[in-house]
This record gives sequence, structure tokens and C-alpha cells, in this order.
Amino acid sequence: MVSHSELRELVCSADAVCFDVDSTVIREEGIDELAKFCGVEAAVSEMTRRAMGGALPFKDALTERLALIQPSREQVQRLLAEHPPHLTPGIRMPSLVLGEM
Repeated sequence: MVSHSELRELVCSADAVCFDVDSTVIREEGIDELAKFCGVEAAVSEMTRRAMGGALPFKDALTERLALIQPSREQVQRLLAEHPPHLTPGIRMPSLVLGEM
């Protein structure tokens, strides 16, 4: 465990910070939406269920699901263009546009 001030210093000095916002900030579960878009929804959903139940460590589950999906950059961009994520009610986004940094 790190203190609040140590965490703040770490985040402020990082080159990049990544947050899991699926089913919290956005209503969708991104990897499941990508799996559906790429035609492997059933297999990925089963892995997600097993991972959420603790049968697989997060890193292993993510690696295995991405190996099943094998998304291209173009597929991800098309998914986002055709099915943009929806913010959870009450969440406000700053003017920063994702991917334009």
C-alpha cells in the first residue's frame, strides 16, 4: 500500500495513466463489445464469467480473451465509430478527446 500523497506523486509524474472504466464510467464492458463486434462473443463471455468468478487471474483472462478476439486497430476504430460508449448517468467528461493526444 502507498499513501495518498505517494499515489498522487506517482500519478502526476507518470507518462501515461490507464483506468478501467468499463461498467463504471461507461455503461459498456469494452472487451465484451469488441468480442461481439468481432464475432467471438460466446467464447469471450465464458472467459469473462470465469475471470469474474476468480477462476483466472485478470492478466491471464485479458491475454486469453484478446488472443481469441485478435482485434485489428481498424476493427477497434470501427467499433468505436459505429457503437460509441455511453457515459453512466451523472458522469461528466472533460473536453479531452480520447486518442487525440
